[in-house]
Amino acid sequence: MIGKIFIALFPYFDIGSRRKGLKERPVLVIGETNDNDCIILPVSTITKKQYFNPEYDIEIDPEKYPKLNLNKLSYIRVHKQAIIYKKALHKEIGDLKVEYGLKYIEVMKKLEGFNKSLLFNNCVF
Repeated sequence: MIGKIFIALFPYFDIGSRRKGLKERPVLVIGETNDNDCIILPVSTITKKQYFNPEYDIEIDPEKYPKLNLNKLSYIRVHKQAIIYKKALHKEIGDLKVEYGLKYIEVMKKLEGFNKSLLFNNCVF
């Protein structure tokens, strides 16, 4: 399961209607827990450029990575980790770790850097 991209039912908040909702979106599974949860990174098209993070949004071009079955230019959002219930993963669409191992390693290194920045930039010693 780790390293695979799934279509998952993912929670979101609609600011306009001030309501919570669910939508299907691609996610990269980066970890599993012992209690039926998994740790994911969302995969997004990022239509509004002000939300693009050049440090932590990793580009996935469907022409370069066709086996991931993404239809549009997308980004793995390393700084948007989330935990979801495993049963929210509906359909596997690709395997980044197996098919594109170097890209998977790039994602994991960026994730490690982001997590270290949280630890060292936000802690008082």
